[in-house]
Order: sequence, then C-alpha cells, then structure tokens
Amino acid sequence: VDALPVGGVAVCEGNPAVCADQEGGRHELYQPQDSYEVGDKITFSALDYITGEVVDSRPGRNPDYGDFTVLKVKLPGEQLREFACDLKVEHALNESGDTDSSEDERAKLSPEEIFIEYGGFVAEALQEHLAKHDDLVRLAGRWFPRSLLADVNPGHLNLAEAVLDIQGGGPMSTPEILEMASILESTNERLAEFSLNYGLQQDDRFDEVGSTGQVAWFLKRLEPDNVQRTPPRLQYQPTEADQSDLLTPELCDLVVEIGDEHSDLPVEKGYRPDEVTILLTYNHLRAGTLPLSSQLKMMFPTAYEAPRIRFTLLDPDTGEELPAWVVRPDRYVYGLGKWFDQQELLTGCYLTIRSTGRPGVVEIDYARRKPRKEWVLTAIVDQKRLRFENQQYPIGFEYDDLMIVKTSDDEDIDRLWKQVSDRNTPLETLMEDICVELSALNPQGNVHAKTLYSTVNRGRRCPPGPIRARML
Repeated sequence: VDALPVGGVAVCEGNPAVCADQEGGRHELYQPQDSYEVGDKITFSALDYITGEVVDSRPGRNPDYGDFTVLKVKLPGEQLREFACDLKVEHALNESGDTDSSEDERAKLSPEEIFIEYGGFVAEALQEHLAKHDDLVRLAGRWFPRSLLADVNPGHLNLAEAVLDIQGGGPMSTPEILEMASILESTNERLAEFSLNYGLQQDDRFDEVGSTGQVAWFLKRLEPDNVQRTPPRLQYQPTEADQSDLLTPELCDLVVEIGDEHSDLPVEKGYRPDEVTILLTYNHLRAGTLPLSSQLKMMFPTAYEAPRIRFTLLDPDTGEELPAWVVRPDRYVYGLGKWFDQQELLTGCYLTIRSTGRPGVVEIDYARRKPRKEWVLTAIVDQKRLRFENQQYPIGFEYDDLMIVKTSDDEDIDRLWKQVSDRNTPLETLMEDICVELSALNPQGNVHAKTLYSTVNRGRRCPPGPIRARML
C-alpha cells in the first residue's frame, strides 16, 4: 500500500499499472508507451505519485521520436503540465512493475527522456541564467557571445534599409537581405545572419516582425499608420476607480465572455489555444481591428515578446489572404477594415480565430447563414444625444442578441465621441443617459450589462469592468 499525497489514500492491486483511490476511482500508472484520453486520471510515480486528470491532447512534433501524443494534465493546485504518450522509444517508466522511488527512476532516464518530461522547466531556468550574462545576446530564442559577432557597421545597415525600401518595407528574412545587399559575404553564413540580426535589432529604423520560429524585418517608417499609432477609437484612459473588485461572479463571467483587450484576465501558463471565439465590438469594427484579448494573444506567440508581428489572416470561405499586424503594446490586431466591409458585419457578430498549422498564417471566420430581416437595436444621434430604436436589417451571420447594435450614421457617432471627449463627460453620466433610453424600449425597464457595454462604447472607449462595477 502506497500513501499518495493527493486524493486521499490509493492502493495498487493486481496490475501495478492500475491504482484505485478511496472513492473508487481508477488511476492508471503513467507509462509513456500507453494511450490516454481526455478525462483519464493518471498517477505519476516519478512525481511522488501525484495524480492528475487529462484535460487535452495534441500530436507531438519531434522527428527524433517518431509519432507520439502530448497530453495536457491538470495536477493538484491547478497546475498544468505536459507529458508524452504513445511513445515508441524505450523509456524506464514503461516497466510495468517498476514502482521504485522517483529518485531511482530519474537516475535511469536518458538525456532524451529527461528532455521529454522536463525540457520545458530546464529551458526556462536556463534562459533566466543566460540573461544574467552581459556578454551573451539573444535573438529569436538563440544565444551568442557578443564578443564573437561579426562587425556590422552603419554602411551595412544603410544597405539593408535600401533593400527593404525597394521591397515596400518588407517583411524580408535575414538571408534575403544579406543576398540582395551583398554584405558580409566573406563571413560564415550563420554567423553573418546572427550578426546582422543583432545589428538590425539595435537600430530604431527596423522592426523584427516574424512569428514563432521565424525572423523577418520591416522598415518602421513604411508600416501602416494604425500600426505605429493606436487608432483613436481604441485609445483607452483607465479610470481612477476601476472598482473591479466589486464585480459579482456573474458579472466576472460576462467580462470573460466579451473578451475586451483591456480586461486583464489570468491565463494558464503554457496555454496555447487552437481556436478562440470573440465578439466583434463597435470600436474594433470601425478601426478594422480585433481585440488582442488574454486568450487571443496566445495564438500569436513569438520567440520573444516582439511589439509588432506581421502575419496573414486567411478567410477559409474564399481563400483570401489578408496581411495583418499584431500590435502587442496596445493590444489589437490590425488589417481587417476592408474585410469587415465586404462581409457587412455588425457589432455582436461571433468571430472565430483558428490556427492553421502554417507559421504566420491564422484563419478568421464567422458562422454564415442565409440573410434574413431581423429587428436590430439601432443607435441614432439626436440633438447631440445618443438615442435608440429598433429597425429591421438583413442579417447573414450568427450573433449575440444582447450585443448586436447597428449605427444609423457613423459620422454622427464620431461627432458625439468628440463632444464626450472635449467635455470630459463622466462615465456615470453617459451610462445614466443611455440606460434611460434603453429601458424605454424594454417592457420590464431592464438594461442588460452586455447591451450597456456595446452602446457606451459608441460614446467613449471603456472595457466592461468599470461599466459593470458602476451598475452595482
């Protein structure tokens, strides 16, 4: 009988690869050669016999080990870790009768096996250690001694600028720049590439905009204006008293559902979603952008936190490829204005962002349907105040009926926006005025928090937290 540190007491009977806890649940003893499914509970002898539950799985990617599966396992204390299964290589933990101490089992592991189980933790600790050395420089996850870099002088950088200028600003890979500029030709190829990367990184004229595993350069002065400067409708000045600590659990759920980029929501370490669904809001519809919410930003990882990433959005229905930018500092994705207009989307439409498996390419889609006329809440500016009425409009997409709002005249809304900004109208005043108008359209006189968020943001940029906090 082995006393396990979680879930009470567990005993192993008969087959040593299967355990049972005091509540009657069966736990398989982890063996990398076996297969597991979401919902299975696994006990890890190499981790002091703690038990976790499989919450997700994905194909493994490592040519040295053949095809295998990576499990995402939830361990005690909300900790998530990944483990390999369906593994064809030999592994000490595949010996079904082996229930020695974790120290003995770790001593039997080969370097390759250690990497599979503990590589992520080792890499993180190693990165922290290397960052403390002034003579080491890092670019796109690679390290090199500064003293051994090839000399990259201002002339080289000027030639690189000229090459990028000819190509419309970029993006271009470092080997392409080296070849077209004919520089560092007598230097080792990889050394030349790393040295030029470092030189470009230190020069404010250049932006490294590649996605994970790629290094690509762009001239900052040729980037779109709305990449270098945040569109006015996305600019948010935090309120002095957010009061988010006063939100009820129900309102907190709504904050998560809306996915506003200024709602700082916790994300599990290592979380990498394959698909994220968001709600299209008015300010992003007008700016041609997407909110870089806590979940969505995990779909655009880079080797380091580059401030801007150049990538491609793919419309799976038409095959159209849209050049787009992730702007990390101001939390938005730019480049969708034309596409929004073509699709005739409205505030409240559900948008799905999906991984394609191709570096630098992400799908954007929505649930299309045959257009039919429906009654839609419509915002109208009358006597410099925001008014609302229900109007019929053809809708050809799935939407959140509490968020969908059409605007009769965007220029009128712009003038109202400027008026609110110039007068510094308090958020509470704007909310009260809108609530009076909205409640008149509802027989019960109620105003839903989602609807209030969607309408308030036509007069002032504000995330849902401060709005909902002021409703309490």
